[in-house]
Amino acid sequence: MFSRALDGAFLDLDTRDAPLHVGWTIRLQGSPPSVAALRRHLAARLDRVPRLRQRLVATALAGRERRWEDDPAFDVARHVSACWLPAPGGPGELRAAAGTLLSAPLDPARPLWHVYLVGGLAGGAWALVGQVHHVLVDGIAAVELAALVLDADPDAPPDPPSSWTPRRLSPLRAAGLAARSRLSAVAGAARALTMPGPGAAAQAGGALRELLRPAPVTSLDAGGGPGRAVAYADAGLGAVREAGRARGATVNDVLLAASSVALGAALRRRGEAHEELKALVPVSVRAEPSQLGNRLSFVVVSLPVAARDAPAALDGIAVQTRRAKGSQATTSVAGLAEALELLPPAGRSLAVRAALRLASFNVIVSNVPGPDVPLYLMGRRVTSIHPAVPVVARHGLTIGALSYVGRLGIGLYADAAAVPDVVEIARDLESAIDALRVSPTGASSPPTPRRSGRS
Repeated sequence: MFSRALDGAFLDLDTRDAPLHVGWTIRLQGSPPSVAALRRHLAARLDRVPRLRQRLVATALAGRERRWEDDPAFDVARHVSACWLPAPGGPGELRAAAGTLLSAPLDPARPLWHVYLVGGLAGGAWALVGQVHHVLVDGIAAVELAALVLDADPDAPPDPPSSWTPRRLSPLRAAGLAARSRLSAVAGAARALTMPGPGAAAQAGGALRELLRPAPVTSLDAGGGPGRAVAYADAGLGAVREAGRARGATVNDVLLAASSVALGAALRRRGEAHEELKALVPVSVRAEPSQLGNRLSFVVVSLPVAARDAPAALDGIAVQTRRAKGSQATTSVAGLAEALELLPPAGRSLAVRAALRLASFNVIVSNVPGPDVPLYLMGRRVTSIHPAVPVVARHGLTIGALSYVGRLGIGLYADAAAVPDVVEIARDLESAIDALRVSPTGASSPPTPRRSGRS
């Protein structure tokens, strides 16, 4: 059973053409291990994350309740595969491979994750392209999950082989656990209905009205096909922080402003004129670290895409986000989402789908703080991490960022048919960040040298 309504919501929203798995591309130094060695390494680590050996099954309760149980036929070989890039193994070949691999749906009858070892990168390097269903992780949980698989010590000894065997539950025991979990979830939902603080209900109502306010209709909202495309952008985290600090803004504000400029350029290439787009920005309300699942709320930010000047866009966005931080709207909206647990499963599914139809936004922009120390996999150093935020039905593009050892890795994830210029959008986003890299005195910082074709 799900501890949070939002976990089940991500399953309810999953469709063949819009699978809701969180993805990533991790690049690593050195020669790749064999796929057999990688499988042994991950299999030995799975004792730390038992959920990755569990599948979802229907319960004996009425309706559409589901619960986690050990997969009796679990085989790590079903979840760890390998492929090799065609020569020359450059950024374009990696992008194409990642788009194809992340387009593949996860098998709903098995644990909901898959990792691909991608060899053949130029210079002898390699990559991991992975996907985990959103029912298991939000952005923060995905980072914590990666920390269990990766090491801060390049010489970390290998874990001993796991002696795991699937746990088999009797129907009576399974029904008892399901009933207990359901009661706990309903109790939590009832507590969530108690809005904290004066005015919280009004603030939540205002946030919901903003979410329902119609967004402009653009070609970026024409998603509907299963094919995915990815693009990558990078920036120095210190420079991004300084760019924000110079204008009283945050790293997240800088990402939103750069996204605004890049998306405005994309719309103008299409011959579309819009003053603003609506961005849906996930906000973590997680109080418990190292726990799988989702604990999210959302803030709506208007992106001034008509503005071609990145500093001006940043000033307007920073005002919006400061206002949002000063309210209780995010925690109140999260509480309303948790209250969906009070509905029966079929009603909860209908409510989630109706909410998605009613919610109006053009793009999701997500920023998650990542590790600030180097990480290693089987002694190979991780050089960069770029996330892929799921693209929901009837939308075409998401933008996700993750910080790692002083760099900000930005992943653009798109419906390949709706956003064929995703690489150009990534390059424009990088250029907009460069335009924002100013010192507190207003003098421009020297731009970071850009490698040809790295987006």
